[in-house]
Amino acid sequence: MPGFDGTGPRGMGPMTGGGRGFCAVPLSIPGTELDSLKNELHVLKSQLEQIEASIENLSSTESKSNIRSK
Repeated sequence: MPGFDGTGPRGMGPMTGGGRGFCAVPLSIPGTELDSLKNELHVLKSQLEQIEASIENLSSTESKSNIRSK
C-alpha cells in the first residue's frame, strides 16, 4: 500500500487492492488483542477522515452548483 496510510490503492480505501487486506502499519509488535484493536482503530480513523473529506468535497460542489443555477 503506497504510504502505508490505510488509504489503499489510488486512495480508494482498504480492502480494494489485489491483496484484499488491511495493510496498515502495525502500531506495535503484532500478536496481541490490544495490538489488533489499535491497528483496527488506526484503519477506522483513516476511513473516517476519507469519508469526512468526501462529504466536504460534495458539500462544496453542491453549494457551488446551487450558486450557479440561481
